[in-house]
Amino acid sequence: MINKALFLFAFLLLLASCKNQTASKKTVSSKKNSPLSRNELVSSIKQMEDSIMSLTNSPKPSAKILSLSNVELINRLVSFYQAFPKDPFSAECLFKIHEKYSELQAPKKALDYGDTLLVNFSNYPNREFLLESMCAIYDVDILPRDTTSLRKYYTLLLKESTVTPEKRKEIQMRLKYIGMNFFEYTEFKNKQTSNVN
Repeated sequence: MINKALFLFAFLLLLASCKNQTASKKTVSSKKNSPLSRNELVSSIKQMEDSIMSLTNSPKPSAKILSLSNVELINRLVSFYQAFPKDPFSAECLFKIHEKYSELQAPKKALDYGDTLLVNFSNYPNREFLLESMCAIYDVDILPRDTTSLRKYYTLLLKESTVTPEKRKEIQMRLKYIGMNFFEYTEFKNKQTSNVN
């Protein structure tokens, strides 16, 4: 009974959110089909993020509703990027799209948006984390393995000035054993560690 009530609440929340967006689109389109302003797009993104946060914080969030909400957030983030491709907030939108597609287990789409971010915003402040995420996707989620791309992103990561000496050493070690998949490499490292101890 609680699950049904929660599902109904989440569905109505999503429906209301979509209705508000439709109503605002109609109002905007009545103004000679002018596109949404930057502030309206940012506001719609924030509104969807808040909806997702409240769904996530509920005792038993419905996976289906959460998934649909994430897709709607992606649509709003893409809309902002398409409307304002050079705006600094577009870099954040691309990063969030990359993260959401990773969460939704759509690694190729996550990689596409990660690449778009790297190309269009080469000085993105969170670049190191993005490159680590790209490496992780290539190392775990892409089958058959693409060691050429994996090497490319690890090499880009090595060029980042923010990478610590310990992390740099780990990346160089990973590159040395790039022929091993992630799980083989992890097992190999664990054996090395246990042999040292």
